[in-house]
Parts: sequence; C-alpha cells; structure tokens
Amino acid sequence: MNLKVLEQETFELLLNTGRFKIDDCGPLHFPINSFEIQRDDKQRLVLTTRSDGKSRKNLDQYPELPAGTVHTNTASITLVSPDMLVTAKGVRSLGTNRRSNPLTNGYETTEKAEINSLEFIPQDLEEVHQLIEWVDNIDTELYIWPHNLEENIKTISTRTLGKDDFTISQYAEESSSNVRGCLSLNIAGTEIFIAPLHKQDKTRPSGRGFIIYKKFASEELRRKIRECLSYAFGLPLLYLGYTLLSDKSEFIGFKAVNPNIIDKNGHSLMAIPPVPVSNNHANLIDSAIFSKTVNAIFTHYDELNFQHISWIYWHAVYSPIHTKPVQLGAGIEALMNAYRKLEKPQYVTKLLDDKNSKFLKAEFLKILEAMEIPEKEKNVLRNKAAALNNPPQTILNERFFECLALEMSDKEKGAWNRRNDAAHGNRTKNGDSVELIRDVKLLKNIFHRIVISMTSASTQYIDVYTPRFPIRQLNETVDSNNRKFFDR
Repeated sequence: MNLKVLEQETFELLLNTGRFKIDDCGPLHFPINSFEIQRDDKQRLVLTTRSDGKSRKNLDQYPELPAGTVHTNTASITLVSPDMLVTAKGVRSLGTNRRSNPLTNGYETTEKAEINSLEFIPQDLEEVHQLIEWVDNIDTELYIWPHNLEENIKTISTRTLGKDDFTISQYAEESSSNVRGCLSLNIAGTEIFIAPLHKQDKTRPSGRGFIIYKKFASEELRRKIRECLSYAFGLPLLYLGYTLLSDKSEFIGFKAVNPNIIDKNGHSLMAIPPVPVSNNHANLIDSAIFSKTVNAIFTHYDELNFQHISWIYWHAVYSPIHTKPVQLGAGIEALMNAYRKLEKPQYVTKLLDDKNSKFLKAEFLKILEAMEIPEKEKNVLRNKAAALNNPPQTILNERFFECLALEMSDKEKGAWNRRNDAAHGNRTKNGDSVELIRDVKLLKNIFHRIVISMTSASTQYIDVYTPRFPIRQLNETVDSNNRKFFDR
C-alpha cells in the first residue's frame, strides 16, 4: 500500500481512493453512491456523502431528536475494502442538500456529517514497530531544535503504452533530501522523537508536527506525555491521531480524531515556556534541561492531578482577559488542594490546634443556644460553627508559599485580589485594563512557580510579567534585580 505515511495523516489518502464502500450507514441517508472524508479549516473530520434523491434514513434505529436534546452520540458507520474495515464513531449529520443531477436525469442528495474518530487498529498490537502521533500547534518560530532529522525521498514513476504485442515502458526516478530539526527525549523510560512538519501557513506561529514512539503506547500514556510537553513548550499540543507502522515500515493501522480546540484563535498564541529550555541560549532547546522539566512533571503527574490542572490552565490562557484572573486563581487553588492531600506536615490549614478549636466551637454553640433568635437562623449559625477554625484564603496563601519557599512581593499578593474581583463580579475602575493585564501576568508567574516548585522541575522560572521576560531564580519575586533576559 503506497501511502505517504511519513509526511501526513493517512486517512484521506487511504479512504478517498474509491476502494472503500460505506457498509453500515448508521444515521446517514442510504444507499450511498460516493463519499469523501477530510478535515475542514477547524481540523474537524467531515464526511460528505452522495446518494440518489430517493435515499432515506433509518429512523427506527436513529429517530429524530427534539432540538436541544442532550445525549451521548454513539452512532457509527463502517467503511469496508477487500482487505480492511474502518470504523467511524460519533457520527452526526450536519444537514442535506437535494438537487438535480444532469448526469443521471434524476436528483442527488448530498449530506455532510461530522465524525468524532476514524480508526483501523490491527488485532495484534505487537506488530506495531512505530507509532507516529500527529499533533498540531507545535511552535515553528521560537525554538531551535537540537537534533537533526534527515529525510531522503525517492519518487519512481513508470508509464507503459501498449497495443497488441508492442509495448513501450518509460521510467523516471526523482530523489530529494532535506535536513531539519527535531527533539529526542526519554520520558520515564519511553523514548520519543518530536518535530514540526514543514511550515505551510505563514500566518500563524505554530503548525503541524509529529511524535514518534518506537512501539505501540496506550492512549493514557501518550495523553500524559502530550500534556507535560505542552506545559514545558508553552503551547497546548492538539492531538489529531496516529499512524501505525510494522518493522518493515509498512502501514498497518491508523486513528484520526477531532481535536479539542479550546478557542478558534488558539493558533495565534506565541510560545513562552515557564522554565528556561537551555542555559546559554534562550530558544535553543537543550535536550537534557528540557527532559528534566518534562520528566519532573510526568513523575508528579498523578499527585498533582495534572490532567485537571492542565485543563484549568489552558482554558485560563485562552479565556477573555476579564475572566483570566478567576480561572488562574482556580488553578492555583487546585494546586493548593493537591499539595494539601500530600499531608505535608509543615502546611497548617487550621487557625487553632484541636483542643482550642473544640473549646471555641463548644463556647460558640453555648452562646448561640442562649440567644433568642428564630430556629432557622440558629441552624445557619450552627453550620457555620464547623468553619470557625478555617483561616481566610490570604493566610492559607501565605502559609502555602512559605512551605514552598516562594517569596511573594506586594505586587504578587495584590494580584490575588484581582481573582476575587473576577469571581464576585466586582466592577473595575475605568481605564484599568493595563493593570488588569499586568495582574494576569503576575498570576501566571505564581501558577508557574508553584508547579515548578512542587515538581522540582527547575531552580529557575521565566518571568512573563517583566519586559524582555527575565529568567529568575525560583524564590525571587518580580522586584528582584538579579536577572538575565529571555527576550522572546
């Protein structure tokens, strides 16, 4: 099977050749005469089918649902060829268009549908010698990749002309080579190679790329690695699927998925890593330093609940400026909760010890019962008695930062109030947008420093608040003059 498996995803080259037929049409109009599957400008998997004007849907199995119905989409279709069966899951019709077809003197129905995933997986995963994972949003402007990726491509074309016993064969061979950058990493014993593809869209600072695994790796492992890489790169990698190769570099399977795009303008984000990627050059990736960062986060992934942390963080990064403080603040509180579950003895989350706390609660309830107030109000105050020993968030913050040996300046402490303003809908002053943006940058610094400290990923961080993005020691605040510049 001749597929350009090293250059791009395989499903379009594989499925749109005319070899496949749609066997089980699921919720779509059938019988289907022809189809095409491709990604649209939002990277969604879109299926276009064509059937005659008398085609119909299986309404018994897939009834029309009222508008606004919330349900799990389990609809699927199968695509078959003489040697392969491909499953499309999460099929949803986007509508039909019926018009006349002059070639048949009849009518033709064109239907578009969105697909969540396409897959053909071999039964024996031990056959997998390489897994090429396709991703989008890899930086193509900032980083200088440290390792070489040499590609040698040979194209052979033949043409045969014949009549009766007389034939003429023509043969041409064309070769090309290319050397570009990639990055080789070992993450908790899993060796990977990551690289951007040739940049095609000059309007954005990121593009498509791939991650190569030397054997089949589980969805969970690869998701964890992508999330750790995303945080270290300063850009969220968008997962598109993978291609499977045998030990002879033959195509043996694939999967394509709809990416989880947080924001339609997400591709315009510039990469700024939270941790320096090298000692001497701002943007030349040092594989040892970068590997330490990624492995540190991966090692502490579960105790940090990093999947949840990542979800909060990237949604905060892509959110409107006026909501960023509350979402970054939520991420910081999620980190504090994760730290609290580690039962670190130095992190005291109560105001009083158990003896004094019980005494305070008992005396409070005595006073409450003696008061002549309605029972409804008494019940409310009884419930509050359990929270008398809970310190305010400002004290918890100070204790938390002290446990991590992170100094906080008045600027950084003040930025926390911005989180409260956003959470409670407090009105900001007119013309305060500049200070709002600065406080958001301070909150990002705080978030980054906490993650770095909790994972021991580095002894430094990149200050995104100060112009030219100075590299600071982890315990230093934005007021420190001891710095060297990253200069994004």
